[in-house]
Amino acid sequence: MSWLNNGGTTKFEVEITSFVQKVIQAPDFRKEDLDGFDAHRENMRFDKAVANSDLKSQFKESLVDILVPSGSMTVPPKVFTVPGLLHRSLTATIVGAFTDPLSHLLHFSPYKLFHRNPSTQQEERIYGELYTSDAFLAEHDKVQKYGKLPTTDPDCKREKVVAALMFSSDATHLTDFGTAKAWPIYLMLGNLSKYTRSLPNSGAMHHLAYIPSLPDSFNDMVSDFHARWRTQKKEILTHCKRELIQAVWKKILDDEFMHAYHYGVVIQCIDGVERRIYPRFFTYSADYPEKVLLATIRDKGLCPCPRCRVAKSELYLLGRFHDIQVRTNNLREYMLDKVKIARDAIYRLGMGIGSSVVEDLLKPFSAVPTMNAFVDRIGPEFSPSKMLVVDLLHEFELGVWKGLFSQLIRLLYAAGRGIDDPVVILDQRYIVL
Repeated sequence: MSWLNNGGTTKFEVEITSFVQKVIQAPDFRKEDLDGFDAHRENMRFDKAVANSDLKSQFKESLVDILVPSGSMTVPPKVFTVPGLLHRSLTATIVGAFTDPLSHLLHFSPYKLFHRNPSTQQEERIYGELYTSDAFLAEHDKVQKYGKLPTTDPDCKREKVVAALMFSSDATHLTDFGTAKAWPIYLMLGNLSKYTRSLPNSGAMHHLAYIPSLPDSFNDMVSDFHARWRTQKKEILTHCKRELIQAVWKKILDDEFMHAYHYGVVIQCIDGVERRIYPRFFTYSADYPEKVLLATIRDKGLCPCPRCRVAKSELYLLGRFHDIQVRTNNLREYMLDKVKIARDAIYRLGMGIGSSVVEDLLKPFSAVPTMNAFVDRIGPEFSPSKMLVVDLLHEFELGVWKGLFSQLIRLLYAAGRGIDDPVVILDQRYIVL
């Protein structure tokens, strides 16, 4: 049954070989065990085991509230409750990561790594792990100097350790046909080597939450509530989807986590030593549409980058010196004051989300009238854009490289001549490989 549920919807030759070698030829395989076998019954047993697993028991289902504008000054905004948020305690997940079997590989203190050239005897700094980066070293120093202690333990002498949080999320369809979809959020620790984290069965990636979607009842409610639903439907839906993702993260960043963020959480690690762990956000890997939601900017706006404020009109300068200067010196900042003014115009004065008042405030910077959960919970000094990193899968392998390779194939087709067609030659080489 494990071979059947390995994630592949189509079985290839390599999987048949795996079935023979890992199942039929397994030392503990006995054909007598298949007497009376029924696949449906075994799947039912598998589903029951999953339902009773320790992992599922750690998840809870919560309601998420979002504030829907009325479009009228005389009608106050209404709270709409979105059901179906499945999530675990972020603090409990971090504690589990510091006590599970992999925790003996964690790095509690960052360091710089150098390589000495045997020929020139010159030392060269090596950047390869998060715990050897300048960002980790700087955060570690901050925690040692300024890490707060709770009033319940003001004389704590435990070692202060940074928990380097690395998040990722990706909305995906569960079936090739149909509308079933899931939007999971994962957590990894940068204290663990990337060579361990990247192993498929290492258990280094922790399920954190599953983001719900706006239900069908949302349209019914807003159509009867909003004064300009027919003309502003698209703007309202887009705004409320932004509100939902931020409300989900506000629910994840609960009071328990914020206490751990400011004062640390005491964990008895696998070596038996108690340490005070301070969670810190380092990276968030997501594709562009999700980065837009997390950075609370508008999709492909006048300043489309989630990390800097390079203008769309200057994107053609990519890679030039001026472009590097802009991306280095003109980093994106969350404009809390402008967002508050725009939200006041929408929710109190009843102005449209795309009205000139809101657009004049936010459009030049590609900002949107959504309160960022990270800024709201952690404080205005936190920049959500800084944690957004390059997603190699979506932005390079399925983005830049896919586009480049497609263009190269077009050039080969244009240069094709009979039996010496370069595309045919390329295909032959691929088959040989």
